[in-house]
Amino acid sequence: MQMAADSPARYLTTMAKKDRSGKIFLDYLRNDRMSAAVAVLSTRARAGATVSMPLDWTQVRAGLDPKRFTVRTTLALLAKSKAWKDYDDSERQLENAIKRLTKSRAA
Repeated sequence: MQMAADSPARYLTTMAKKDRSGKIFLDYLRNDRMSAAVAVLSTRARAGATVSMPLDWTQVRAGLDPKRFTVRTTLALLAKSKAWKDYDDSERQLENAIKRLTKSRAA
């Protein structure tokens, strides 16, 4: 909400699509344990079997058709995509976190 207050021309927290044109919608309502969100590459249960597709910013533009991303087209599109090119750069080992969790439970 602070981002929307600081930069109302760029961000908003209002869910109504009519208010979102040209702005980034900050969906804080999905940011809790009981809220659901669609995972990347999830197939939607609708005609055409569209897929939640990762995009890089160069692919986001007017006229983008989400129906283009389907179970039939996803593999070829992913092969050309650079949306996750830096994804592995944030890889971290979990051993230290697991040890800390184990210690805190034992205490």
